[in-house]
Amino acid sequence: MPYDPARDPLGGHAASLSSPGRRLRTVTPSDVEDLDPYAKALWVYVAPEVAGGVAHIRLTTVDAPDEESVTLTATPGLQPLPPCQVRRVWATGTTAAGLAVFALADR
Repeated sequence: MPYDPARDPLGGHAASLSSPGRRLRTVTPSDVEDLDPYAKALWVYVAPEVAGGVAHIRLTTVDAPDEESVTLTATPGLQPLPPCQVRRVWATGTTAAGLAVFALADR
């Protein structure tokens, strides 16, 4: 069934950083590709069996230069990352096994 604007009471509202994401998708970490579109926020799921009980997510925010990144640590479970817009989730420096990253976007 296609999208029906008549069933979407929030469809006419302007998107903002605090509004709920209109799309959720799985992120594949990459050292060469930015997210398209950039994410308004990221959520991460870390499987309980991850070695050491933590996962690492290396990312670059929207306004940061290409060479600037930060690595965040997440514990097992589903959780939001600190509120920031993200343009890249790096493969290098991101734990791959037992980790799922989800991007929220408005389109």
